[in-house]
Amino acid sequence: MTMTAAEIRLKQNPILTGLLLGMGQGTMIAEQLFPRLPQALSAVTLAKLGDERLRNYNLRRAPGTATKRVDIKYEGVTYAVKQYAVDVPIPRELLREADESRRLNVGNYLDISRIAMTTASDILLLNYEIEVATLATSAASYASGHVMALAGGTKWSAATGTPVTDIRAAADVIRKKIGKRPNKLTLSADAFTAITMNVEVKSYLSSTQTGPATIEQLKTILNVAEIVVGDAVWIDDSDSGKDVWGNNAILAYVPKIGGTGSTDISLAEPGFGFTNVIDGHPFAETPYFEAGSKSWIYGATYERQPNVAYNTAAFLFSNPK
Repeated sequence: MTMTAAEIRLKQNPILTGLLLGMGQGTMIAEQLFPRLPQALSAVTLAKLGDERLRNYNLRRAPGTATKRVDIKYEGVTYAVKQYAVDVPIPRELLREADESRRLNVGNYLDISRIAMTTASDILLLNYEIEVATLATSAASYASGHVMALAGGTKWSAATGTPVTDIRAAADVIRKKIGKRPNKLTLSADAFTAITMNVEVKSYLSSTQTGPATIEQLKTILNVAEIVVGDAVWIDDSDSGKDVWGNNAILAYVPKIGGTGSTDISLAEPGFGFTNVIDGHPFAETPYFEAGSKSWIYGATYERQPNVAYNTAAFLFSNPK
């Protein structure tokens, strides 16, 4: 028997799913670097094209002679998603008290279901953000010559650091490999602090400006269409807060793929990476009552997998601060 899409996503709650999907990522930027590519199945095979569009061919022909035929090479790559899920228990006493507050029109009434789903959403998205950041800040994700480890006087936080020169040079490295200029600069919180106060950067600004460079000013100075800052943090087992994006900056070409997979560009775009996502995810499970804990369990599931597509379409700067 063939199952419908609704039957495959067992016990999905459409009302709470709408609430979950409505949550913003805040300072989380994973999807801005690895845009989502929705799919219906757990694994799909996509054609990864070669560099035929960048080669110069002898296209001149005499009347009656054969037309130049170009053989397009492509690699069939299978992308599979992995499932991530979390449950948030809400004791029935809290729900009972919330219902009583609503009945009495208490001004400080809190929607317990919203609290549960916000918590589940935040946990799932932080987990995803950490996975993308780990992949995007690993030197192994980049082609040879596309990583610059900064140290000492070359750090952007140093008086002799040259982020404008570094980033413009890296943009040319990318352009000569993929035929397009990078359009996005992703900065960790530390990298953002370092670059906005850098001496070379401020040399492009008015002498009357005493504060740090703004993001809009950086776009012009660096010739980058978009700049995003990853402020997300996570807490380790010792209760210490850490930056998800560490101390890194990533210059990349990122295709404009909409959240629903819609796009106004050619699919043959040399994007740095993307995230395969099961259509409709993340979604909220239907809450159920667990007698042992005397709690209602609010669950959420996210099936996805970030992947590097073209390792020549980005450049990593490590330790800029």
